[in-house]
Amino acid sequence: MEKRKTVRQLSKEIGTSASTISRVINHPELVNQKTRERVLNKLEDIGFSIAENRRKKANMIIGLTISNPRSVFASTLIGCISDLLSDTNYQLLVFDIKKRQYIQSYFAKHPEYLMKIDGLIISTALVDEKAKEFFDMNQIPLVLLQTRCEGEFSIHNNNFLGCNDAALYMLSRGYKKIAFVSWLPFDEHIRDRYMGFKSALDRKGYPLSDKYHKNCELSSDGGYQATKELMEQTNPPEAIFFGCDDMAAGGYRYLMEHNYSIPNDIGIMGFDNMPIASLLALTTLDQSIELKCQIAVNHLLNRLNPTKHEFLFDMKDEVSITPKIVIRKTLK
Repeated sequence: MEKRKTVRQLSKEIGTSASTISRVINHPELVNQKTRERVLNKLEDIGFSIAENRRKKANMIIGLTISNPRSVFASTLIGCISDLLSDTNYQLLVFDIKKRQYIQSYFAKHPEYLMKIDGLIISTALVDEKAKEFFDMNQIPLVLLQTRCEGEFSIHNNNFLGCNDAALYMLSRGYKKIAFVSWLPFDEHIRDRYMGFKSALDRKGYPLSDKYHKNCELSSDGGYQATKELMEQTNPPEAIFFGCDDMAAGGYRYLMEHNYSIPNDIGIMGFDNMPIASLLALTTLDQSIELKCQIAVNHLLNRLNPTKHEFLFDMKDEVSITPKIVIRKTLK
């Protein structure tokens, strides 16, 4: 086995003082960001892994990245994974990366976080080959949730097919003028949902009009505003499909405040099947969050402790789950 390099040896290899290297490795929070990134890049160039050289025992912590902590999806995800880990010796540490970005950029700026986790569930963030190499070098196994990277295990929705089914179901309930509410930025998740929905309407001879497609903030307030704009125009829609339950809840609130009868005056449908959907009796698409979390946690624990855990599912490089319609009371 190759001997672990000393700080003095590293200093000679990358031309940086031993004291600076030591601080970056052991106390990165004490080093200004510019110097820290410069040293980390040089260490990466010579194939030196901080995590490999610092970590001596398991932390018993699983990391989870989220980019919108206020969303119902994020809170449900956190709760579900926490519950699953409560039956193990692991705890959950949540990282709010603020915006959807390439994940290695976030952890390169916060290398101290790498020292705290044994494995990482990446939700929605962007992951590419560079990110894969970054976490491989730092010996942190990954599971990708709602995002993909070739060679890494991922779990995601078949958004196109799920929303295709939703559009066909809404047509079968007698609705013809159907609106679609999506969020901004228009990422691949909502794009696939939109394209699947639009494809079904086009195929059945009821093309989705531009005036019936609204983009809004990914929130309940965003759904409220989009519904207001749809219902205040001449010839409003007969039904509205929302890209997520959070936005659907906002639309529901607007319609109730303005004395619309659901589903008699207008129908609405969501996507996610969050707890709010059950409270509102909202017809929606179930994206099986609990199942996804179960697969993610099981896969990661198996990678961390292959002798103690067994795969509960037939594990491939990619698991695609088609959302299923949950019929409640907001469509005829």
